[in-house]
Amino acid sequence: MICLFGGTFDPVHLGHVQGALGVCDALGLGEIRLVLSARPSHRDPAAASMEDRWHMLCLACEADSRLLADDCEMHRERPSFTVETLVQFRPVAGAEPLLWVIGSDALADLPSWYRWREVLELCNLIVLQRPGHDAYPAAVRQLLRHRTSDAPPTETCGQIFFLPETMPGISATEIRRNLGLGRAVGHLLNPQVAAYINQQGIYGVTREG
Repeated sequence: MICLFGGTFDPVHLGHVQGALGVCDALGLGEIRLVLSARPSHRDPAAASMEDRWHMLCLACEADSRLLADDCEMHRERPSFTVETLVQFRPVAGAEPLLWVIGSDALADLPSWYRWREVLELCNLIVLQRPGHDAYPAAVRQLLRHRTSDAPPTETCGQIFFLPETMPGISATEIRRNLGLGRAVGHLLNPQVAAYINQQGIYGVTREG
C-alpha cells in the first residue's frame, strides 16, 4: 500500500505533520510520502521558493521515520497536477490500494482540479477533517453518497474514507502573515523549520546573521 500526502507546504507546519502521522496511526502504515506540490496549479504562486519549501519539508520529515519527503513533482517542467502524480504511482502500487490524503477543505475544491474525475479511478481518498470545512458542492456530495467507506479502504481505488480525528486547525496563510508581522509562530512549526525560516529570511522575516 502506498500513501501520498500532497501539499504546497508553504511552510510545512505541525498540522501537516500531525495529520500525516495520524493517518499512519489510523491505518497502521509504516510510511507516508509527503509530496511537494512544486509548481501549484490551483492557487497563487507559493510565497517561498520551491527549493526552500523542499528543504523545510525534508527538515520536518526528520521528526519521524514514517515521514518521507517526495520530490517527484519537482522534476516536471510544468505545473503540478495530482492526477499526473497518481498516474506515476499507480503502476508502483500494483493491485494494492493507492491512497491520497486530502483535507476536507481541498475535497470541497475537488471539481476545480485538473482531470478531477480520474482521481478516484486511480486512488482512494483519505480525508482529514478540518474545522469549519464540512460544506461540499453538489458534485462532491454525489461522490460521497456513492464512494464513502465506513472502514479504511481495501480496494485498489475508488473509495473515500474520513478519518474520525480532526486535523489541527493550523493555517499556513496565517503563519506567513504572522511571520511577516514579526509575531511568534514557533509553537506551530517544527523547531528546525522555524530556524531555517529565520536563517534564510523567508516570509518577511529579518534574516539572522
